[in-house]
Amino acid sequence: MQQQRYNVFNQIHKGLRGMLYDTALRLQQTDFSQPQASQALEPLHQVLVYFDDHAEHEDRCILPHIHKHSAQLVDEFEKDHEVDHRLTQTLFGHIQEWETANSASQREAIGQQILFAFNDFIAFNLYHMNKEETVLIDLLWQHYTDADIQQMQQAILQSIPPQTLMAESRWMMRSINDKEVIGWLSGVKQEAPAFVYDTFLQMAQEELPAERLANVQAALALA
Repeated sequence: MQQQRYNVFNQIHKGLRGMLYDTALRLQQTDFSQPQASQALEPLHQVLVYFDDHAEHEDRCILPHIHKHSAQLVDEFEKDHEVDHRLTQTLFGHIQEWETANSASQREAIGQQILFAFNDFIAFNLYHMNKEETVLIDLLWQHYTDADIQQMQQAILQSIPPQTLMAESRWMMRSINDKEVIGWLSGVKQEAPAFVYDTFLQMAQEELPAERLANVQAALALA
């Protein structure tokens, strides 16, 4: 059986998808005619910022390594990121319109626009992330070792503010499977200071259901 290569997108994409699904459900449950709907718009705003930053990180740290092997593919992904940016700006515009609306009926109508626009955003980003994990990752694997790819990832991680990195890590912890959690925590334990491992272990205790946490802890103890 062929050895599984390192997928630099897997963990962060699962975290981002988790954000999308959670935010979509929250928006669907929101009565936008009411002023307290602002509580649902705050996480939406944060999701848009995370996705915009994610695209920028890929443009800066991943795509330059691909350009010399396939300039056409890089052009495709850069155009995708432009589409994503336009979808993001549309949503920011709707949020601002909702915040300045003068009546419940206006807020409700704008809320419907937010739902439709976010559905477009979800659909596009799910397609785009799948494309990265099939087409783009295949080209990375053809031309770079796992160690090379991990260096690209490290350049991204070093550019993210610690507070943002921890918030994204929580979404990843909620969104990956037990095997991935065990591999993640085992890697942190081997490569990072003890206090960093303790921080992520505490995060797992806070985010995972009891049965899953027991499975993870048992595997870590054996390791």
